[in-house]
Amino acid sequence: MMSAEKAKSPIARLFTGIGSTLALGFLVSILSVLTAAANYMAYRAGNVAGDYEAEGDRLLALSNTYYLEANQNIIVDYNMYDGFYINTSVDEFNAAYYLEQFSQPLRDSISRESLWDQQYYEEMYAVSVATVAEAQAAFDLSNVEDQREAGFQLSMLIAAVGLAFAAYSSLLKEENRLRMVFALIAFLLLAYSALTFFGVLIS
Repeated sequence: MMSAEKAKSPIARLFTGIGSTLALGFLVSILSVLTAAANYMAYRAGNVAGDYEAEGDRLLALSNTYYLEANQNIIVDYNMYDGFYINTSVDEFNAAYYLEQFSQPLRDSISRESLWDQQYYEEMYAVSVATVAEAQAAFDLSNVEDQREAGFQLSMLIAAVGLAFAAYSSLLKEENRLRMVFALIAFLLLAYSALTFFGVLIS
């Protein structure tokens, strides 16, 4: 006649193994480490996201400064060109003075015989536009790190729930079927949390 242990189905034997004290201790340890690791990685990702966001804010403020500076330079070009135009053929000395004050983009637009054209304004605002692009890149990196932080937090939450199931399972007697059920749930949550954690880690 088969023994009671041999009569158990493979799943029942698996439950018994998972529900054993040694297996539960191992499960609790792994879930604890995974919870701590996910929490630490979420903290790091949050700090990196904050640094990128601060850099983006700084660059955005700097781009505004460059934009205002470009506006002032354009106004100066307007005034210098007016002075040059008024003094041409009237006072060549003053006309030459105003001509020397032209910005390089204005000189280039005159050379193109297309005064105040689109290229002129693009050149005048080029630094501001480039700085805005740098700021947007920093914000994009911040968003990526925010998503990584959320992924690690999800992994931590799953591991913490699994840890609760494993800990409660360890308090139940071996003959209690809930012990094996909770242990299996904890094991499944461990697998899910680990997949989430390493998925975010290598992304």
